[in-house]
Amino acid sequence: MIEELEQRLNYTFKNKEFLRTALIHKSYNEGLQRDLPDNEKLEFLGDSVISLVITDHLYRNYTHLKEGELSKLKAHLVSSNSLQRIAANLELTDFLMLGKGEEKNNGRNNKKICASLFEAVVGAIYMDSNYKVAASTVISFFKEFLIKFSEKEVKINDYKSELQELIQKKNNYLPIYKIIEESGKPPNVNFTAGVYLEERQIGVGTGKNKRKAEQDAAFNALKNIDEFINYEKLSEVFFLKND
Repeated sequence: MIEELEQRLNYTFKNKEFLRTALIHKSYNEGLQRDLPDNEKLEFLGDSVISLVITDHLYRNYTHLKEGELSKLKAHLVSSNSLQRIAANLELTDFLMLGKGEEKNNGRNNKKICASLFEAVVGAIYMDSNYKVAASTVISFFKEFLIKFSEKEVKINDYKSELQELIQKKNNYLPIYKIIEESGKPPNVNFTAGVYLEERQIGVGTGKNKRKAEQDAAFNALKNIDEFINYEKLSEVFFLKND
């Protein structure tokens, strides 16, 4: 089993225990007489490794983008949706050790569990090797996404327009924006905006002015739109303009 997974990862572990631990969900210990180490700490580590690797890659390869644009690009790459997709491509959940309760609750298809499993595996690779090796391996996992970015010019969309277009694609509702909090004193005022659909809050954002707060709220609504509305996104990478 371990050997098959190593082939999928294109990485051979010197210490197999790191990988075995990465595959144990905390629910697996339910009902056991002794607790096995679960993957939560490796997940914590892997999350940071992925974040640094992707940040470093974007910084070095997208020098024409501003900090805010890089942040939004990174947010998409390290989102639960992206990590879940990579986990699915690698078929990691075939090797996941779950408790009976999570099995009954279809835990192998749970977005959070799948994304966390991928993070734990990355954490295991880092612990078994070093940053250079882990970084190279992580980039190979993200190759599908990064190729798309390299094949076309990356431009940040108007998120409010994207959200409105998405919603109106199915019906005539319009998203409503409200400033729900202001904090600080000029010139350091921070605004918090909420975006609502039929009086239900679907996103919250912050910014140095109302426009930026509303754009951030729309961006966060787009990231998680499938949790609120049974729609598909306009595009896989919703902040890439298709010229």
